[in-house]
Amino acid sequence: MLSGSWKTATIALNGQTSAEVDLDRQWERLLLVAPALDNAQISLEVAEKTGGTFQDLYMILDADGTSAQIITDTTTTAKTYILPLGGFQFVKIKASAAQTGGARAFRVCGIRS
Repeated sequence: MLSGSWKTATIALNGQTSAEVDLDRQWERLLLVAPALDNAQISLEVAEKTGGTFQDLYMILDADGTSAQIITDTTTTAKTYILPLGGFQFVKIKASAAQTGGARAFRVCGIRS
C-alpha cells in the first residue's frame, strides 16, 4: 500500500466545511482521523482541480445503480475511517451540523494499492 503525506483539514468554530485540502496527487481511498465533534456525521466534498467546484462524493452501492453519499455514522467521539475517494486529489470535510464547541482539526492522508 502506498500513502501520501498527512494533511490537516480544519472546520472553523461555528462552521460545517473545511477549507480545500490538496492531497498532492489522486488517491483511491482516504484515511481520515476525526476529532470529537458536536453530534454530527462527516461526508466528503471533492473537486477535479484546486479552486474548482466542490461536490458531495457519492458511490454506487449495488449493480442496479443505487448510490449513496460517502458519509459516516453520527458521532461525538474521535474515530478513524478509511473512505473511498475514487481518484480525487482535492477534498473538503463536511459536518452535518455546525461545530459550535470549537474548531475541529481532521487529519487526512491519501492511500492506494
